[in-house]
Amino acid sequence: MTILWRPDHAVAADGPQDAAARMLAERYSPVVRLQKDSADCANGEQFQPTDVEAVLGDQQVALRGPWRPPDLVKSQPTAGDLGRGFPGHFLDFPGDPLRPGCDYAEWSARINAAHPATVYAHVAADPGFPGQLSLEYWFFYVFNDYNNTHEGDWESIRLVFDAATPAAALATHPTAVGFSQHGGAERARWGDAKLELVDETHPVVYPAAGSHANKYGRRLYLGRGSEGLGCDDTTRPQPAIRPRVAYVPMARADYLKQYPWLAFEGRWGERQRSFFDGPTGPNMKTSWTAPIQDAESTWRDDSNTVPAGTVLGPSGTGAFCTAIGTGSVLLRQTLDRTWLLGLLLAALVVLIWFAASRTRWSDADPLPARKRRAWGQAIVAALRLFRLRPGLFAGFATAFAVLGLVTVLLARLQTARHDAPADLGAPTDNATGFWASLVALGVTILTMATYVALLAAVTATLDQLDRGVPATTDAALRRVVADRRPLTRAAGQYLLVITVLTIFVATIPVAIYYAVSRAFAIPAVVAEQCSGRTSLRRSRMLVKGRWWRTAVPLAIVVGLALAVGPAAGIAMLLGTDWPATLINVVSSILFALAMPVASAAVAYLYFDRVVALQSPGSGELPLVPRTYAREG
Repeated sequence: MTILWRPDHAVAADGPQDAAARMLAERYSPVVRLQKDSADCANGEQFQPTDVEAVLGDQQVALRGPWRPPDLVKSQPTAGDLGRGFPGHFLDFPGDPLRPGCDYAEWSARINAAHPATVYAHVAADPGFPGQLSLEYWFFYVFNDYNNTHEGDWESIRLVFDAATPAAALATHPTAVGFSQHGGAERARWGDAKLELVDETHPVVYPAAGSHANKYGRRLYLGRGSEGLGCDDTTRPQPAIRPRVAYVPMARADYLKQYPWLAFEGRWGERQRSFFDGPTGPNMKTSWTAPIQDAESTWRDDSNTVPAGTVLGPSGTGAFCTAIGTGSVLLRQTLDRTWLLGLLLAALVVLIWFAASRTRWSDADPLPARKRRAWGQAIVAALRLFRLRPGLFAGFATAFAVLGLVTVLLARLQTARHDAPADLGAPTDNATGFWASLVALGVTILTMATYVALLAAVTATLDQLDRGVPATTDAALRRVVADRRPLTRAAGQYLLVITVLTIFVATIPVAIYYAVSRAFAIPAVVAEQCSGRTSLRRSRMLVKGRWWRTAVPLAIVVGLALAVGPAAGIAMLLGTDWPATLINVVSSILFALAMPVASAAVAYLYFDRVVALQSPGSGELPLVPRTYAREG
């Protein structure tokens, strides 16, 4: 449902300039599509463009001084109070911006219940650019729930006219539009395809969830530099609203009579360190007095978007979004407790040092495979095998990539349906949810099958090399096809049991225990010719009494393989200006190369347990006969 608000009424008779400017502000007033909210305050959008009068005079708002500690200057400050300027002061809203919870969302809902969504329109000329005019619409939100959480948030959109007066602007169209986005803005020419219009004059604005950065469409936007560090989401918009237009007169003396709070020189939110600080108001921005100059120096022509669909393995852009979000939460939680941040970093360094020092890295010959190895040697041996036989591993990487792309295409079907605009016949929430569940199941099964095939092929290769049989990619894949039934039985039971155990929180530890204790079932099928059921028992026997010493190496090996692509993607995103699509392609290539190496390391860990179980304490043994015949 579209919500319409009637325009603001003049509080005094307009002069000729303001009368035309008011008409201009109404003609081009924005249509806003906020993101869907979330019942738990964790996702979506909890805030709307707010009437400043809803905040001023509220019992839970205070004006505080610039001193430390900040002293209370006045509770329930009014617009008239802020008209005195108060440089260095700040407004204090109810809540803690570093640990917001639902406090700000609940307060915003209360004060906005009695006030319509509002946008402040102001027409201004620029002395440095005669013959041009700027029409700005300012949005005020009581809280920025982005990576840099802070009280108060001012955002704007700006239209530029090749006209010297508002009356002349009424006779033409804007030449350009700028949507504010964190520290900068994105430009669109009037008539550009990306600029969505309603009734030919009203630009459609998509404020990103939490950050309120104004975007031109439904996308996941990638922020680097002036675009904000992190990811802005506009993919789930609500029905459009047309905020009430509060017209701000052109002359300073006139607008201060009507809106004395526009003289406030302090911050519209609690003072905090760095980018958690509350923002200054529109009157303190360069665009207020030199709008065309500001547009020329700060506007850019486009924004980076996260490529639609998915890629092979964890994407660099997805990891970037997750890492920035997680890092910001950690920083917020420790910003006023630096001792805790130092303790966490020290613990991480000690943990890495301890794990690395508890293993051996030298004497890591890749052959024979059946040999006692520490987990560090297993990793080094896998890397050396990769170096000695690059063609073989390139074949594995290619086969893995081909299988993985099938998974990608299936996931893309879900993305394509989800990306369809809600107003143009997109599936209902129920239909989308059912389809998403079905696709997620298919993706999970194919992902598991791809990993099983790769681990089985690498194990088969090591087994053949141990036996002096020529090893090729084709031969290893033929071996996998020949063993498809026991591999399917072992992998199917493995996945089914873990899925059932993770349904309930209380049984998740049991699922983790099961996952580690049966992790060597696939190598056992290939190297020992076990049946699917016997291979699971065999893996449990190999891990028995050494669960922790198996779980940690497996977590490190698999974690490193999964992290290579995303880590490189994050580095490229921060250190280069490459497009996001190219970065994700590079991340996918690294992932495809890393997974065969990780599979080899897992196979080495398996062979280590086989040797240890048959002759505890020994070093290198002859080839082990296949004593575990398949059942059935």
